Amino acid sequence: MFDSDRQNADITLCIFPHLREFIAVDARETRANGPTVLTLSISNILGEDFYSSIERDFSKMIRRKDIGFLELMGIPQQVEAVVRSNSLQRIIAELGIDMTSDSHDANGTVGVLFFAGSLLEFENSQLSEATSELFGKKLPLEMLDQLNEQLTELMGKERHALQRATRQDLSGLISGTSGAYVTLWENSGN
Repeated sequence: MFDSDRQNADITLCIFPHLREFIAVDARETRANGPTVLTLSISNILGEDFYSSIERDFSKMIRRKDIGFLELMGIPQQVEAVVRSNSLQRIIAELGIDMTSDSHDANGTVGVLFFAGSLLEFENSQLSEATSELFGKKLPLEMLDQLNEQLTELMGKERHALQRATRQDLSGLISGTSGAYVTLWENSGN
């Protein structure tokens, strides 16, 4: 199917963890109308087909006759792989990519950029430099400008959503509605 290689990706997904939309940069030279930048809605991806497919794959996973206790412990990782695979298949379908074995579309690469942490703090000049580095040889200048505008807008929305989520977490901690505990700080070992 698709490999993951962010430098040479034919398709790059720009994911904003707190938003219901994301950007797909389809820079394939074989694309009928040339490269494009699309803003997609998660609701188009997470439709009934997606959920049915996840349920079917999950059912197969846990109903195997030969499953042992140790394999049951690995179910969360298997579920994550199933969700990731089905999500990517739905995104590819949404982009109109033909994944049949005889199609020239079947040999592309997909990269994923998560707009979180320090990436959300990029200034416009840093963002322009980064997108130029990633896509400058594959996208026309006007399309790079369009991409930067869309990314800037969604980065602002993501920062706002993150601030709102943090306020809600703190409010829940103070009011006692957040459960038994809340992680205020976590050392990731770096």
